[in-house]
Amino acid sequence: MANFSYKALNHKNKDVQGIIQAESPRHARQILKEQGLIVSSIALSDKSKNATSILKSFKKPISSLELSLITRQFAILLNSGMSVEQSLNALIDQLESPDQKSIMMGVREEVLAGRPLAASLKMFPKVFPFVYCSLIHAGEQSGNLAGVMTKLAEYSDRTRELTSKILMALLYPIIVTIVATLMIVALLVYVVPQIVKVFQSSKQELPTLTKILIATSDGLRSYGWIIIVAIIIFVVTINKLLKTHEFKLKFHKKLLEIPVMGRLLINIDVARFTHTLALLLSTGVPMIAALEASRDTLSNYMMKNAVNNALQAVIEGVTLAKALGREKAFPPVVIHLIASGEKSGTLDTLLLQAGAHQELELTHRSELLTGILEPVLIVFMGGIVLLIVIAILLPILNMNNLVG
Repeated sequence: MANFSYKALNHKNKDVQGIIQAESPRHARQILKEQGLIVSSIALSDKSKNATSILKSFKKPISSLELSLITRQFAILLNSGMSVEQSLNALIDQLESPDQKSIMMGVREEVLAGRPLAASLKMFPKVFPFVYCSLIHAGEQSGNLAGVMTKLAEYSDRTRELTSKILMALLYPIIVTIVATLMIVALLVYVVPQIVKVFQSSKQELPTLTKILIATSDGLRSYGWIIIVAIIIFVVTINKLLKTHEFKLKFHKKLLEIPVMGRLLINIDVARFTHTLALLLSTGVPMIAALEASRDTLSNYMMKNAVNNALQAVIEGVTLAKALGREKAFPPVVIHLIASGEKSGTLDTLLLQAGAHQELELTHRSELLTGILEPVLIVFMGGIVLLIVIAILLPILNMNNLVG
């Protein structure tokens, strides 16, 4: 429904104007005609234009932290006994970000127009994920929107924590690698050439290690742009190939086979998948819809493809445990817990246990990865710097010996 401003003549042949809600201008004219009005002009009102511009302007989602905070605040307001409309008004008043405020104003406008909250949130698909809207819809259908919103807030927090765990595990190694690489390149490109001039003026025979260093420095200075272009071409080619199903499937499968890192990626995806599926099932979402929403939370394409194949099998009547077991993508312990849950009727509870187990493994593996990468990177980068220093010092020592 949209708001239309109109001008018309009534049965007394007097000019009247106002705003009417309708699905289209034609629908609005029909409603006004039934009211005995002769429409002279009709147009989309400024209010609806603002809503439309809001929908078009937000092409990028807000951060997971911002969404988690909004959800938590919304849950608190609903649990205090406020209606959806009152909660939205209070939430809009306390939001500080103009973008967040505009989004929630757009949601409120859709709610005031008669849409359910879930349908209103779906108007912003880049902001509110499908699983988010599915849970809200389930809460509205069950009449327990406040309780579901609380669970959703906890789910948002847990999802964000999973992401932050892997980011924190990789942040230090990434920073060390970038800084060390830039330092080594700076030494080779700017420092080494200045020292080489001294060696060349002495006309002495240089050690092999020094010759290799000079050749590497000359190569970077002369052909560095070629290396950069080659890297760009390689990245663009990989991105194009990743758009094909076969290559993407093989590439993501290889990622999961990387020692330590592969298991870490599996833990993250399985934990996110099981927690999402458990939450959806516990709020009354049908299995098929819950699987579709949970599948979209997976980042690894190989695992997403496995769930998609399992989904088709479940539609045909196969149990979830058996369908996922065929794909060989999920850890055996998760499959066993799902099978036990299906037999005992406590699938959502055991899915939560499976997710908690994966989170525990994720914590241990991230600590192991950090413990391995940090010393390895420091030793490796320090070794390269040491070789550069030795390559520079050797000719200097030789020159001193000749002078002595």
